[in-house]
Amino acid sequence: MQETNITIINRLQGLIANNLADLVDPAERFALLDFPNHYNIGDSAIWLGELAYFDRRKTRPAYVTEIPTYDEERMLATIGNGRIFLHGGGNFGDIWAGYRQFREGMLAKFKGRPIVQMPQTIHFKEQANIDSTARAIEQHGNFTLLVRDKKSLEFARRWFQCETRLCPDMAFCIGPVARPAPQHELLLNLREDQEVGTPQDLTAATGRPGTVKSDWPDEPADFQRQTKHTAILKGLMSGKIGGRARMTELAYRERAQQRFDRGVALLGSARQVITDRMHGHIMCVLIGADHCVLDNSYGKTSSFIEAWGTCNTEKAALAATVDEALAILDARRVRPAAVA
Repeated sequence: MQETNITIINRLQGLIANNLADLVDPAERFALLDFPNHYNIGDSAIWLGELAYFDRRKTRPAYVTEIPTYDEERMLATIGNGRIFLHGGGNFGDIWAGYRQFREGMLAKFKGRPIVQMPQTIHFKEQANIDSTARAIEQHGNFTLLVRDKKSLEFARRWFQCETRLCPDMAFCIGPVARPAPQHELLLNLREDQEVGTPQDLTAATGRPGTVKSDWPDEPADFQRQTKHTAILKGLMSGKIGGRARMTELAYRERAQQRFDRGVALLGSARQVITDRMHGHIMCVLIGADHCVLDNSYGKTSSFIEAWGTCNTEKAALAATVDEALAILDARRVRPAAVA
């Protein structure tokens, strides 16, 4: 039986809550590391979902940071003996440089302290890097690894000596989002980075009237300054302004929210969407958009969909090619609209 986008969101939020119930103590001061201060809107959606989950538990991270601005002394002064949470996403492996080294460094530095990796997809290319991460996890001794798909779960249980749990992506904790009024017929939200999947012929799609093509959009030149000032103003107006740690958390929240809103505006700008980004798909579910999904270069998105049934709805389908996606979307256009 097919689900609505609302029932999918509620179901996955329940699974997230079950997985994290014993890992989050609202009375404890804790850190959330690796704020994604870049244009990839999907990572901002994950960050907002993580904050939304903590908000529901009536708590918030006492210390947040990007990897380049991580300060061990400041973190320890803020959280004491509290646990460390690492931001979720798709960088557990060696496809994106820097994240593995930071993660292993934290495991080596804080042996025995509870460290929780929020839901990730695992993908390694080199055995030496698998071995390095495995050693760091084993020597740490108190690492909990949440993964977003069954392939990652099997991989982790084969190579890593730690508690491993299958958990949906944290972006679902944002909940349903209002969809903007569409201005175009079709959006091709196709990535332009090293995770691009099978090369696609876009001739049929781009030749249609009302088709627009865009990966995640670039950011305004003054985005960092503008969001910091907006966060300060909102903090003053709400009475939430505080010390440096609190203001950093508010600034990150503002940046993530504005990036997410930009993504909602893009994905909601067309009546139908074809995307090869996992969070293009997840955000289409959040806004109830009619869409088709293509896989990335190593099966991350299809594995996620298989694990959680996020295409078990009349408004979403996994397709192998853009032309197949067009055929699916065309067939939907002649059917009565699905209920959100």
